[in-house]
Amino acid sequence: MPNAKPQLITRVEATNTLKNAVRNDKVNCLVCSTIVQGINQLISEESEEEKIDDFLKKACVTLDIEQPHVCDSIVDMFANEAYFVLERVIFTPEELCGIFVDDCGTPVNPLKVMWNITVPGGKPPVKPWPTVKSPKKTQRVLHLSDIHVDRDYAIGSEADCKYDSSNGKGTYALCCRNYPDEMFEAKRASSIVKSPAGPWGAVANCDVPYRTYEAAIKHIAKTHKDLDYIIITGDFEAHDIWDYTKEKTQEIITNVTQVLIDNFPGIPIYESVGNHEAVPMDAMAPHNMDEYDTRGPTWLYNILADSWSRWITPESVKGVQYRASYIERPYPGLKIISINTVYCSSWNFYLYINQTDPDGTLTWLISELLDSEAKGEKVHIISHIPAGDDYCLKGWAHNFYDIVNRFENTIAAQFYGHTHNDHFQVYYEDSDPNGRATHFNFISPSITTYSFSNPSYRIYTIDGGYEGASYTVLDAETYTTDIDEANAKNHEPQWFMEYSTRDAYGMPDLSPASWSALIDKLAVDDDLFRKFHR
Repeated sequence: MPNAKPQLITRVEATNTLKNAVRNDKVNCLVCSTIVQGINQLISEESEEEKIDDFLKKACVTLDIEQPHVCDSIVDMFANEAYFVLERVIFTPEELCGIFVDDCGTPVNPLKVMWNITVPGGKPPVKPWPTVKSPKKTQRVLHLSDIHVDRDYAIGSEADCKYDSSNGKGTYALCCRNYPDEMFEAKRASSIVKSPAGPWGAVANCDVPYRTYEAAIKHIAKTHKDLDYIIITGDFEAHDIWDYTKEKTQEIITNVTQVLIDNFPGIPIYESVGNHEAVPMDAMAPHNMDEYDTRGPTWLYNILADSWSRWITPESVKGVQYRASYIERPYPGLKIISINTVYCSSWNFYLYINQTDPDGTLTWLISELLDSEAKGEKVHIISHIPAGDDYCLKGWAHNFYDIVNRFENTIAAQFYGHTHNDHFQVYYEDSDPNGRATHFNFISPSITTYSFSNPSYRIYTIDGGYEGASYTVLDAETYTTDIDEANAKNHEPQWFMEYSTRDAYGMPDLSPASWSALIDKLAVDDDLFRKFHR
């Protein structure tokens, strides 16, 4: 980054510029530049953090970016982390604002910083995807993701936050809560709740009440008695990211886990860490960062290690304590690799100081895959953020893509969450979408209703549990419920199988080639696309 100081303006000028920008509706480039200039000035003056906080809070309120409580709290939550990074990676307004606003300077985009890791050569000849007609044994595996329990969910509160906003923008990020009336001009003017939160949740910008999560787990345990193991791909906390505390995070991890223990005794559970487990959200610094002892996520990794230790080996616990990643060998010929992909999160601001292979995690992944390749093992990767998602930094995504292609014979399946949507991603040889498909990602829908979806879970049928098994997924069944119907009839959510992947899309198998062929069909078959997108 350049060492030259950016052009500065005074804080009074900044505030006046913000007000004029709002009045003239020219907020995009002007406002971003003004805020960055103001922050850089205050940092260059070695101002106390409280002074910079005050500037940001006033800017947030002036621009009506969020409700006042959120403006105050989100600055308190994230500002210290942001200042720490900005002091080490200085951006001019033209560099930083060009990232977010079109035609607003020349961006130096930290989201697209590229770096390379050495992927070993010696790739074995590509083997055909296993064809499993009559497996000796199959396993049933439950996939839960993005649970997001809201312990402050309030029945009867406003589910549509735009009615709580004085300007109708609906800026509040999480609904279905009884926020203080003084926070909302609209609520002071009228006590009418136009979209009340139901007893079992709301298909809106709301997370699920604890009772809905508990009822879902009890239903699964009662209905699916053939489960061999469970995978959970992160995110237990609600979306009130401005109010996170370490104590609340520990409490929710403990409570959510206890429900699982009570309902699935004797069934192994393998988990990966989500970005919402961190405090602040996504803040998982690598060990080589300054002030790691005070800023690092050791507190969280120790909580996870303790929670997961009942299902994983002591050696795996050490991996969780170091980088929130681990391996397990639960069955003959299968290795499960749980990898911390918050190390690729674009909201993990600590990474902008140095994005290259945080905590050697991809190097570790390669070593584990090489080991399994040599032993003839099959690998399942479980993680939170899929590398193909825009949330993942491009340097990590590029290297991860190459790793998957190198070890396509060894990796039998990949399971992710994070997006809250039911979809998939396909890898191609030489990154050419017109070429040969090499692998794919299962991306599971969420238990939470945030944003605007009914809760869902998935169960895979896998060829596995015996020596020589391929550990490929033979089918995937997605189950869902109708929260509106449960609220209207005042009964627990009634769960049902929404679809079987192979039956719904007429797929001969769930190989990379079949997923690639499905993409081609979706491009030309409107009815099939509507079925997929509904």
